[in-house]
Amino acid sequence: METGRKIAELGGKSLKRVSLELGGKNGQIVMEDANLDIALEGVLWGAFGTTGQRCTATSRLILHKKIHDDFIAQLVDRAKEIKIGNGLDESVEMGPLVSKGQLEKVYKYVGIGMQDGAKLFCGGKYYTENGCDKGFFLPPTIFTEVKVGMRIAQEEIFGPVLAVFSVNNLDEAIEVMNSTNYGLSSSIYTQDVNLAMRAIERIEAGITYINAPTIGAECHLPFGGVKDTGNGHREGGWTVYDIFTETQTVYIDYSGGLQKAQIDTWEK
Repeated sequence: METGRKIAELGGKSLKRVSLELGGKNGQIVMEDANLDIALEGVLWGAFGTTGQRCTATSRLILHKKIHDDFIAQLVDRAKEIKIGNGLDESVEMGPLVSKGQLEKVYKYVGIGMQDGAKLFCGGKYYTENGCDKGFFLPPTIFTEVKVGMRIAQEEIFGPVLAVFSVNNLDEAIEVMNSTNYGLSSSIYTQDVNLAMRAIERIEAGITYINAPTIGAECHLPFGGVKDTGNGHREGGWTVYDIFTETQTVYIDYSGGLQKAQIDTWEK
């Protein structure tokens, strides 16, 4: 967001239009009544698909306390089964981080999470098995007992690191969801339409999915977020044309003797 503010400042000096999409700290809520199998698949893809290197990746998982322990147990078991390796191998489910520098940055956040008091439940070490010793690999990494003030709960890591929270009800879940400066994508899993509609109304995000992961977007729909995620302009869909289109308003007064032939020519 620091870079985005600088770009907006430079653009503002010459009144250039600037559309900023500055990242996210996306959360997935799972309520006690949710279809847990579907919710599990959602967070696996959202958090670890493309190795967490997407602005819409799921970096926070907010679980109702009644399903927290069972869900975490299943999640960790499935995460450990993810096949890691060369991204060009179609059998591989999770590839490398984009560079050595990014690997070191993500690994640094693992240490930060542990220092802040979060519990490292799985992952968190360089992955060197199955020919991956020369690449930039980190396995799916899951922290539990995370608090909203921790850095791993606030800062965009852009890697396969998931911070898990336990909440008592929807109000607490939304409070956790809205506790970051970002507001890009969000998700809630529930079979109660009333809970879903309350979440849609109160979640501070540009995108909300019901019973689907935070990751991905439809190209024909507006894409973007609120708060420090951007400056309110939306990519995708037709709204982007409105943002960057110059509108010309034309008035014609026929009383001045404007000839009809000229009007016909203009219409053609």
